[in-house]
Amino acid sequence: MIRKGRFAIWNGKEYALASYQRQYYLQTEDVSEERNGFERMNGKEHVLIRPVSLKELQDAYEIIPYTMLKGYRFAIEGVNQTNGKVALVTNNPFVRGKVDVRPYGKYEYIIELPEDQVDFLEDRLPILGFDGQTTYKRST
Repeated sequence: MIRKGRFAIWNGKEYALASYQRQYYLQTEDVSEERNGFERMNGKEHVLIRPVSLKELQDAYEIIPYTMLKGYRFAIEGVNQTNGKVALVTNNPFVRGKVDVRPYGKYEYIIELPEDQVDFLEDRLPILGFDGQTTYKRST
């Protein structure tokens, strides 16, 4: 599974982080979290949310997934569940001829590789006044 978007640490556990009208919400699919004040979202059986203040959070960050191919950085756009291939995109024109890419929109290039050939990496950028940046390899 590719992690992408905003996340927060609350009570030592990582949750997806959403906001609406200046209110922040932790989000999970774990129904056992109802005991921690999470409630099922209207119309979404497997999505639970809990309002949270920034003071309650231990950390907050945005995760940007990427990989490196032949020394070039590619954004991980997603995985095609049908064929198991990962879509990788870059706007670096120097990859042409070095990596088997094809044009993708204006000034971008794409390549699709089987998931087991992609080394999933993540940038972790601090948000909402939290500090520290970490880049690490995530095991899949």
